[in-house]
Amino acid sequence: MTLERFLVLSAVLFSIGLYGALTRRNAVSVLMAIEIMFNAVIVAAVAMSRYVTPAALRVASASTDEAA
Repeated sequence: MTLERFLVLSAVLFSIGLYGALTRRNAVSVLMAIEIMFNAVIVAAVAMSRYVTPAALRVASASTDEAA
């Protein structure tokens, strides 16, 4: 998957969570919607860290992994 797809997935999850948080009256449902929003932020952060990591760091970590 590409970075764009992960970010679109994150935006969809965040939108679903925001809709749930704004429309629910039950506290448990609101907390579940906020959890979905947190998960969307985590997906975006992990995708960004995976695809935006400088190539020098990837090469350095790969060489240390092979040595072990």
